[in-house]
Amino acid sequence: MGLAVRLIFSIALGAVGGAVFYYFNLPLAWMLGSMTITTIAALAGAPIALHMPTRLSMTAVLGTLLGSAFTPQILQQLQHWGAGALTIALFVTLMTALAVTFLMRVGGMDRATAYFSGTPGGLGEMTIVGERMGGDTPTIALVHATRIFVVVFLLPLFLAGIADLDVPNTARVLASRPAAHGGELAILAACAVVGYILGQKLPLPGSQIFIPMVVSAAAYLAGFVEGRPPAEVIAVAQVVIGAAIGARFVGLNLRKMARPIILGVISALGMLALATAFAYVAAPILGLPMYALLLALSPGGLAEMSLIALALDVDTAFVATMHLVRIILIVTLAPIFFRAMGWKAEKPTTGGGN
Repeated sequence: MGLAVRLIFSIALGAVGGAVFYYFNLPLAWMLGSMTITTIAALAGAPIALHMPTRLSMTAVLGTLLGSAFTPQILQQLQHWGAGALTIALFVTLMTALAVTFLMRVGGMDRATAYFSGTPGGLGEMTIVGERMGGDTPTIALVHATRIFVVVFLLPLFLAGIADLDVPNTARVLASRPAAHGGELAILAACAVVGYILGQKLPLPGSQIFIPMVVSAAAYLAGFVEGRPPAEVIAVAQVVIGAAIGARFVGLNLRKMARPIILGVISALGMLALATAFAYVAAPILGLPMYALLLALSPGGLAEMSLIALALDVDTAFVATMHLVRIILIVTLAPIFFRAMGWKAEKPTTGGGN
């Protein structure tokens, strides 16, 4: 079966999963449904495919949609963002230290594998750098994929069930504003294309989503566009990104890789619990909304967490920017700290991931 057919099958299957979740009125139905059904299908050996150019294209679309949150009114909130960025830096340092210690002492991973598995940066970036530093590549990738799945799946359910936040089964998408149409849609499409091209050329962490967001934000701040992005586009983005998460589990041998998965689940739950406690304590001190800070601190993927914030209309600009800060800090500083500690790969003591 060719790649194009497998890709179409994956997206179609994701749409079916999203429709099922939507029917049962579950939160963030299109992304969680797509992610769940494609993960199950991938583990069952179905021909699920992750086509990176397609995902990057949808990431550029998502970045363009995130730019819609940068209205002139957002300038009044910028005084809180510096404190938010400092909080992110402190929290990531604490979260990484605890996760790496857990993966080494309980999980029996070697230092390089534990370090780059427990550092909540981008999946691709941490896997590549971890491999160069002598870590076990499949284990690092699997722990990160598991972390993203657990956080993206559980966080909306937590907000809807325990925190009693109104989490719709489809995107709320800045519902207080009229939808963009006609010429505004053409401008947004141009922003996505320009952002995608520039994002491919600029070697910056998160550039595939950051550059389109900046281009789109400029259009909104300049007054060229005022309407919100169509909810249908958000739903499509949720389906594609959800299917991309599921596709990361293709070809996985559950018996061989059960230990990294279990360690990934436990570390993800610990990170999420720590983020919740940290947000509960720090939000009133910083003058930030508790749920916005929780979304900013939660260690999901940049695209996934930004999409959740956009769908819920919870301080989208703040959440997306803080996750960009997290990714840039980790991708820049994690290798430096690893070398500074004089660590190198060792034989794992209990076979974690091998």
